[in-house]
Amino acid sequence: MLVVTLTLAALYVAFLVVIAGRPALAKRPRWFKVTLALLLLVAIIARLYRYNAAMGIDYDEAMGGLNAWSLAKWGIDYFTLASHPVYLYAWGSGMNLLYPLLASPFVKFFGLSITVYRFPMVLLGVLSLLYLTAAMLKARWSNWRLVLVLAALALSPGMLNTSRWAVESNLFPALLTMVMATLLWWVTTKRARYFYLANLLLVLGAYTYANNWLFLATFILGFWLIAWRRHLIGVRQLGVGCLIDLAFAWPLALFLWVNYVSHRQLYVLRLTITRLAASRGASQLVVGHGQGLGAVIKNLGQTVALLFTGYDGYLKNGLPGFGILTPVMVVLAIVGALLVFKAKPRTDFDALMLMILGANLPTVLLISPNHTHLNALTVPALYFAGMALAKLSRVNWRVAGLVVIVVLFGTYAYTYLGPAHTALAAGQNETPLELQTMLTKADDNGAPIYLATNHQQAGGMYTVALFNHPVKPANFKQEAVKSGGGEFIHYYRYGRYHISAQLPKSLPTHAVLIVRRGASLQSAKQAGYHLVKAGCYYQYLER
Repeated sequence: MLVVTLTLAALYVAFLVVIAGRPALAKRPRWFKVTLALLLLVAIIARLYRYNAAMGIDYDEAMGGLNAWSLAKWGIDYFTLASHPVYLYAWGSGMNLLYPLLASPFVKFFGLSITVYRFPMVLLGVLSLLYLTAAMLKARWSNWRLVLVLAALALSPGMLNTSRWAVESNLFPALLTMVMATLLWWVTTKRARYFYLANLLLVLGAYTYANNWLFLATFILGFWLIAWRRHLIGVRQLGVGCLIDLAFAWPLALFLWVNYVSHRQLYVLRLTITRLAASRGASQLVVGHGQGLGAVIKNLGQTVALLFTGYDGYLKNGLPGFGILTPVMVVLAIVGALLVFKAKPRTDFDALMLMILGANLPTVLLISPNHTHLNALTVPALYFAGMALAKLSRVNWRVAGLVVIVVLFGTYAYTYLGPAHTALAAGQNETPLELQTMLTKADDNGAPIYLATNHQQAGGMYTVALFNHPVKPANFKQEAVKSGGGEFIHYYRYGRYHISAQLPKSLPTHAVLIVRRGASLQSAKQAGYHLVKAGCYYQYLER
């Protein structure tokens, strides 16, 4: 953790040193320089502080980390043993590739741990903010516009949440922030390389979160149209942009063919075009199966309700009352978007940001709402919320707007580390970090391990056990006993591990028992087991 802290501290100091002498910053007032430095510092600390200890390990994090380990060591999908997969098999219904792939070099050199696996997400969250700050300075934004937009993005609950958890889809908001910054560099400098970079980042987004393919397709087409109509690009630049997208997107086009048409796994140019056991697409879309316009209208209402209530049932996605934006910022985003839309003339950058916002419409209408499904909405909404405050006519009103953002952040941070801590550390899909210590002790013991979780999500616990003590993919394939199918394949037994909601009635004479508090210990007591260690959430027993 010390290395992580020093790395981010060095990055922060280096950034301030680089921009300090630039005319874009040097000629600005002292209050602005101090405010900017403080905002960036608070944003970095908020992403760094106890990121490896404040939350338990989520099953999806464990699954991603396990695949990152497999990719780092052998370049294969952990569960299918296929080399160079374009999409991970994971639960049977797939997992996005990009984040586990980006994390694999860190895992290779520093080993698999929650500190290591979450660090790239924290790092990319910080880098995206620094990149955006540099772009806003280059564009010579006004002092208050820059401060308020940066504060809205840097201190937002949604952006903080996605920067701290290493669920692979959480990479998308940071990536979209980089797209936003690149677009700003492009319209400011008119250099084609930024247009090409924006296309590259957008197509990489397709490997970040499959549910955003509708958004990406809509925005890329709108992006090209705006660029063409505003004479920002010519035929040559547009052609190169198309080639960049096609060069990186064709494996995913084949992935769709394999899973919806041919149902046969393909191997092309050493890449594995993964065939999944099941697709989540049908369960995410609200249309089809006899559902039509009524389902779309209902889905729109549910999405709006979710944005204002802020809770989708998963604390890792957002705390109740806060969500990804907070209700206050939702209102400000609507106001800001209307003000920018009405502005004449509209800048090239604002036209592109309106397009990003509008490209979320297919997702809002057609995909069942939760905060993860809406993560492409976060960046443009927060931009327009910041713009609404920046357009206030009086300076003291803008100061009040900044205070509101800071107060919302402070309230969120208090709730996150206080009242919501237990649920974040040991919720239904999050396993407390103390379990890792007990699993390590049990692995060293050499005896069979019986893990009782006291809830019906026991079928996903194998990912946490494997994250703590990875087994070679080929060995796991031989040892593991598969249960169920469809979207989520579970394993309740592999090697020395026996995983269940409750302890079995009959236990062996020699084993290690790790039991969630609340689960029955009757069979353990009858078999002569005694308590060795009692944690806050789990108990460790031996005979």
